[in-house]
Amino acid sequence: MAQRQFLGIKFPFKNDESENFFVDLNKTDQENVRSQICHVLFTQKGTRYKNWDFGTNLIKYIFEPSDGIAWDSIKTEIKESVYRWVNNCVINDVRVVKSEENDGAIYVRIDYSVSNGNIKTDDSFIVTL
Repeated sequence: MAQRQFLGIKFPFKNDESENFFVDLNKTDQENVRSQICHVLFTQKGTRYKNWDFGTNLIKYIFEPSDGIAWDSIKTEIKESVYRWVNNCVINDVRVVKSEENDGAIYVRIDYSVSNGNIKTDDSFIVTL
């Protein structure tokens, strides 16, 4: 019987009772890269033990003015962190948009490509900061 391969912990963390694991695990490369990007984005630099450079400093933009200067810094922070910490992933575009409903929220859309040998898959997702 063939064994199933799991590629890492899925983000957001949740219990996977169907596989009898403590947390849900990624089953495809696409899921794994998306989870890795989320882990990098939502981990504050300096908080990972013995790996102080892992993550981003996106938390510092919470109280910054929501303008083009901050948005450019957010884009740069995301691109550099993902480039450094997520293998087989290329960021194609990062778009930052101010929320029309919530005055303080901004949305970040990340378009990226995942390379697995000769196969390249494009994907994107939106996070709220």
